[in-house]
Amino acid sequence: MMHQVYLPFSEEQLLRHFVDMKQKGKYPEKHLEYYKKSIERYEKYCADTPDRKGNSISDMKKPCQIEKDERFWIVACMMTIFYSKERKQQLTKLFRKTYGDFPPVEGLNSWEECFGEELHLFFEVNLPSPPSYKKWLKKNLSKRHFIPYVLESAVGKLNLEGATNVDAILLNSKNGFAVIIEAKVLSDISYEITYDIMRNQIARNIDVMLEKNENLCEPLNKRDPEKTLFLLITPKLFKENPSSRLYGYKFNEYKTRPESLSDDLPHRENYDWQSISSRLGWLTWEDFKDVNKNCCRWLK
Repeated sequence: MMHQVYLPFSEEQLLRHFVDMKQKGKYPEKHLEYYKKSIERYEKYCADTPDRKGNSISDMKKPCQIEKDERFWIVACMMTIFYSKERKQQLTKLFRKTYGDFPPVEGLNSWEECFGEELHLFFEVNLPSPPSYKKWLKKNLSKRHFIPYVLESAVGKLNLEGATNVDAILLNSKNGFAVIIEAKVLSDISYEITYDIMRNQIARNIDVMLEKNENLCEPLNKRDPEKTLFLLITPKLFKENPSSRLYGYKFNEYKTRPESLSDDLPHRENYDWQSISSRLGWLTWEDFKDVNKNCCRWLK
């Protein structure tokens, strides 16, 4: 066990959930090092400082980062569900709560079908920026930024947006069903990229959700964009008080006024935004704990 509360799984188990990108020079072991070092810092601090009451935030912030680290929360939570003997039933209960009784995609008639055979779970997956967006941004750069040195630095560049790193992906390689997950603990969504100060993180996730990725390694190349959902996971406190975070405003706008998606994805034309809006869901960490008490064991 790497950490009995924050990461109750072995290193070997965790490694299975990072896509092998060796061909591009990115090794899963590099991801593992992040978790190992964070755990080592945390356990040493807890051993050296059994009573933390009254200690300064500045002293505790780095060694105790694990307590609010989204990468630990999403890994521990999703792997607990994924390795549960009742995985299908628990996922079905969760997804019914936010998406409804039936999957909001064509060709799949039940949640059990979505979470059936050949289900995979991956963390920190890089999904390429859609070519149509990069082409559009190149033509409309002056409408999306106004700082001179930024505009000047874009001259001659073909790629004005890199890949989108998604926190987690659930993927059924048999039927193409997938869920792109954005996890939040205390942080808000980012509201800009270097060359587009109007592009928010949820819109960016939805944009890559709608794009086919046939050139990615298996099984990520099996994902069907027409059968892909977007799921936001946050603390219950922020879902109950959505105006406290930008993602609360944007998520609720996309759900109540689906056509607003076209404003934030101007390069995509002739889309059924109502249908895409139905594919957006919001769950809380507490929701996961309700269906599996071993999820988020640090929550009281």
